[in-house]
Amino acid sequence: MIDWTATALAVRRANAAYLMTQPESKAAFEAIGDEWISLLSTDSHQAVVSRSAKGYHLSISGTRASKLMMLDVFADVELEPASVAGGTVTKGVLCGMCDLWSWAKSLAPADALWNVSGHSLGASRTHLTPLFVDVAHIGELHSFEAPKFAAGDFYAAHAGALANMVCTLNGRDTWAAWPWDDSRWQYRPLNEHVWLKSDGYAMIAAKEWPGAGSLGDHDVDAVQARCEAVAAAMLTAAA
Repeated sequence: MIDWTATALAVRRANAAYLMTQPESKAAFEAIGDEWISLLSTDSHQAVVSRSAKGYHLSISGTRASKLMMLDVFADVELEPASVAGGTVTKGVLCGMCDLWSWAKSLAPADALWNVSGHSLGASRTHLTPLFVDVAHIGELHSFEAPKFAAGDFYAAHAGALANMVCTLNGRDTWAAWPWDDSRWQYRPLNEHVWLKSDGYAMIAAKEWPGAGSLGDHDVDAVQARCEAVAAAMLTAAA
């Protein structure tokens, strides 16, 4: 059962993770209701650590191409395999994640519960959470429009740790279908996926998603709008 209130907050965090200045970032996360802790922005990754009653939140930015952060684009197209615990992922998605998690963990107590969310490249990096956090310390995971940057062996090995992750695909998102024709990278988490549509959503097996067809469906603002619309409808129905 999807907690749509939590999902709507998670996509707001994933969207706010793109903001590149500390004042903008702090204001955006405080508007969500979080205690903003820190922003990390490097050539290869960007993320925000914040805190709420649910624990610590790591919100990971997607590709920052519009900000001319070209190593993000390189990460999207670097499809050579890298061996990790439990399987194989692309070198691009793994790039910088050890440093990112070292930074995040330095801001929290050792027993912190981590809630992780991201959009696009940041969503695929959310899938890597079990490589850096013990299962007992993983809270809510939200993946919005993740491309296919991990192999089937990885998802099989970490199925338990990722079992409660909310995986969202919007419309016919062309970039979430990337890589389009590389047989090594045609896998998604084993979870049922949320398929956002103009008239609501459906729960589907990942293989049932129709795939590429619209560049605009990747836009994080569009994804946020649809998640918030579903969350509002759920609240109205429950009233």
